[in-house]
Amino acid sequence: MLNSLKATLLLWVVLLTVLIAPVRLFFDLRGQLQRTSDAYDVGLSDWALALGNLVHVIDGQVEFELNQQTEQSLRTSATDTTYYIVLDADGQRLAGDAPLASPPITLARGERRMFNTRVDDHPVRMAVHAVECGARLCQVRVAETLVKRDKARNESLVLTLTLALVFALVFAVAIWWVVRHAMQPLESVNEQLAQRSLDDLRPLRRGRMPSEVQPLLNAIDQLLQRVAADATRQRHFIADAAHQLRTPLTALRTESELALLEAHPPAVHATLERVHRSTQRVARAADQLLALARSEASSNEPGDPVDLKAGAQDAAQDWVPRALERGADLGFQLEAAPVRGHRHLLGELLANLIHNALEYATGTVQRPARITVRTGVLKQQDGAPRSMFEVEDNGPGIAAEERAKVFERFYRAPGSTGAGSGLGLAIVRDIARSHNAGVELLDGEDGCGLRVRVVFPPGR
Repeated sequence: MLNSLKATLLLWVVLLTVLIAPVRLFFDLRGQLQRTSDAYDVGLSDWALALGNLVHVIDGQVEFELNQQTEQSLRTSATDTTYYIVLDADGQRLAGDAPLASPPITLARGERRMFNTRVDDHPVRMAVHAVECGARLCQVRVAETLVKRDKARNESLVLTLTLALVFALVFAVAIWWVVRHAMQPLESVNEQLAQRSLDDLRPLRRGRMPSEVQPLLNAIDQLLQRVAADATRQRHFIADAAHQLRTPLTALRTESELALLEAHPPAVHATLERVHRSTQRVARAADQLLALARSEASSNEPGDPVDLKAGAQDAAQDWVPRALERGADLGFQLEAAPVRGHRHLLGELLANLIHNALEYATGTVQRPARITVRTGVLKQQDGAPRSMFEVEDNGPGIAAEERAKVFERFYRAPGSTGAGSGLGLAIVRDIARSHNAGVELLDGEDGCGLRVRVVFPPGR
């Protein structure tokens, strides 16, 4: 069975047409040939009737008078040979062509008969009329060869087949158009679903949909409603859980910091440091989960005008001191990059990129870890300006075969040495998607490290 509904409909229509069309063609051709034959038979019978009117009985003798001009008119034909004969009541020839005297035929008074026979080895069509000659019956026979009949039959066959072929082509185009037009509502639904983001769970646009498609649309809308409700409950749970965890985690982080600052036995120092690092990692994960929930909740909101340059300048105040603590060189190359979006989400996106870069950037005394944040406007092949920002580091980078996987939640590439939870790039992707932006993972400018670029659509 075909997987395509359109192909299935076309196949069944073609099969039915192939089965019905030859039968219809046969009866049409048969009727056309019969009408043509009847027309020629009428002409032949009229000649026999006309000749019968020339048979007279004078003084008990049967006489037949046919002038030369009439006989010439009877026999003149561009294609066929015409024969005639007049027989008296005893079957004796009064005039005409002797070969037509056989076979003997018995007719009733007023009877006429048409049939095919042969004359001088030529197939002919013969009309036989019974003519009253006194109290008895004479016969008039008129025959002609079948050349024009065969020609008319062949022409009818060619014409019928030509018209049938033209009709078949027109019918095929019409059926294709009808099926294509009938499938447009389903194609419209498919286009709507294909163009939507994963977070767009609004009901489908209906327009002028056929009643047969309405149940499918109702089922899809109900499914979208259930998915939206489940997604909302999930976001609320994640946001509530992350929010509830932030307070105890903040307290635990503060207590671990104080414990490290206060006098403590040397034996527990390493333990306290591990507790402090773990607390920071869990607190960071809670903040990321909260940001993830916020990005999903704001995916369908239009946002406000934001300059990425200003957002990067705000981030510099938070991240430069942290970079200095780690001995990393955090630089900024900023140009105006206007977009429309959510300031706090874009700030979270940039924070995740800088945090990832700090975690994975490698450095030595001679070559310290280097991170560069850039904002600006790109002009791509279509010529439309697109605002962007990117974060580049000189770390180990990400292998080409791993770049699609690192956007999955909680996925960490093999050999990762950072303390991340695997949510950073997933959050970056979700926030970018909520702004209809694209995320690209590129090599660093000197061939090493990783450059993450976020490009916004024109007018965004």
